[in-house]
Amino acid sequence: MTTVLLTGGAGFIGSHMVEHLVVNTDWNIVVLDRLSYAGSLDRLAQYRAHPRVRFHFHDIRAALPSQLLKRLGEIYFIIHAAAETHVDNSLADPLPFIETNVLGTYNVLQAARQLSVSRFVHISTDEVFGPAPRGVYYAEEDSLSPSNPYSASKAGSDCLAMAWATGYGLPVVLTRTMNNFGERQHPEKFVPLVMRAVLWGETVRIHASSEGAIGSRKWLHARNHADAVLHLLVRGALGKYHIGGDEHSNLSIAQAIADIMEKPLACELVDACLNRPGHDLRYSLDDSKLRATWTPPVPFADSLRRCVQWTMAHKEWLEG
Repeated sequence: MTTVLLTGGAGFIGSHMVEHLVVNTDWNIVVLDRLSYAGSLDRLAQYRAHPRVRFHFHDIRAALPSQLLKRLGEIYFIIHAAAETHVDNSLADPLPFIETNVLGTYNVLQAARQLSVSRFVHISTDEVFGPAPRGVYYAEEDSLSPSNPYSASKAGSDCLAMAWATGYGLPVVLTRTMNNFGERQHPEKFVPLVMRAVLWGETVRIHASSEGAIGSRKWLHARNHADAVLHLLVRGALGKYHIGGDEHSNLSIAQAIADIMEKPLACELVDACLNRPGHDLRYSLDDSKLRATWTPPVPFADSLRRCVQWTMAHKEWLEG
């Protein structure tokens, strides 16, 4: 029986990967998580007693001890999704990001060597490239230019993963994704943040340039992300892949959310550079390498509608 170790499996993206793997494979899934503020076993409630899902508490800022490695048993794949991910928090206190994203990745890479895994998937972010001018789409081998401690720590973890691939022969697949959304997302993120504001009649702040150009991202449902990772695990070659999505401005996303909720949107444009130094107005990835063999199973509009409708029926996930 194939067993996959998933770090950060109680986080938002990690929990969608657990769900996707349970539904679409017969693998055993071992979740490793330290249950920080962004991790919750509530996300895995329906799988806590599942015969193919096991949970182990561990903080990857510490090396995985030999006793834990023995309890994990034979691990075939590792998906390393555990990370600190909030830009504002990284600007306020960068050390936890260095400890988790850099030192933590080192510890998981070393464990992967000891476990002799067949594939190590390192989940990273578009933000390692810094801002993308209009019309620019970063390819897998473009130069990294992070703008804040979070993206710098992820760039460092990318370099570690590829160094372990080259220096130790670790079979690494490095993926970079863009703005993920979906059910059970932490309320600090944009989609639930907009939903809260629309519900409570508050004004949504939309980042723009001083000239009025509105920020944009590519948007990807976390289950589509999980489907891409599963595809790369079983069909992809080793190396780097970008998992993109559909590009939309932050304003159009906010308006679409309000429309699905059938409520008015109150918004104001704010200067991103003044309001949030270290944030980038636009990110974008060239995901043509992956799209040559993979297509997102659920279209963007359907994904957003399902996410908003589900969250409206489970408003507890909007509570801060």
